[in-house]
Amino acid sequence: MADGKYETALTVRTDNTVLRNKTSQVSAIRRAEDGAADYVPHVSAVQVKLMAMVAGENKRHGERNALLIKFLFDGCLRVSEALRVRPIDLQRTSDGWMVRVLGKGSKPGVVAISASIAAELQSYCYRARINESGLIFPVSRSQAFRIVTQTFDKAGIPRPSKERDHVGGVHILRHSGAIERLRVTGNPRATQSQLRHKSALMTMRYLKTLSAEESLRIQQAVDFQW
Repeated sequence: MADGKYETALTVRTDNTVLRNKTSQVSAIRRAEDGAADYVPHVSAVQVKLMAMVAGENKRHGERNALLIKFLFDGCLRVSEALRVRPIDLQRTSDGWMVRVLGKGSKPGVVAISASIAAELQSYCYRARINESGLIFPVSRSQAFRIVTQTFDKAGIPRPSKERDHVGGVHILRHSGAIERLRVTGNPRATQSQLRHKSALMTMRYLKTLSAEESLRIQQAVDFQW
């Protein structure tokens, strides 16, 4: 790239191809810096799995730390929401798993979680002897931030910054989970419900980001064989 400081893991696909805007020929993260309000910085599911793997290497709290990272991503959760969840909040329905959360202003809500993460949470709670009303992640916000930011560094994934990317290292997991859920479901309305956005316009930012990336991949596949 012409300017190496923008070549971060936030703009690199799993095949290490830097994502670029077709028109401006600058990296996607640079578009966000330059005022592209519709772009949502995020990391890939592969990168999140790597982070969880690295976090799991902690000898004392590895399982807990890895599970926190996966839970934030899987449920598209704010850190304050994840830290309040108790085993009793995990519920299975005929359609799958969900978790009750307290959102902004302690407003109650529900979000979907994958069956695999639900199984991991239940297994962990059983072995850690966490009772139904106990906190699954009894850590402070500052501890959670430290867990995630240190994992970015250990995994070799450049950390996002609020100054450059307009999102912190923990909250970007919520963004990233939403992008991946939208990629899999193709349903903006369902993603809006998962994120509990009041306005559909907020959720449309995720759709525009995903559409731009996938359109770019299609164009990158074109080879005129000069």
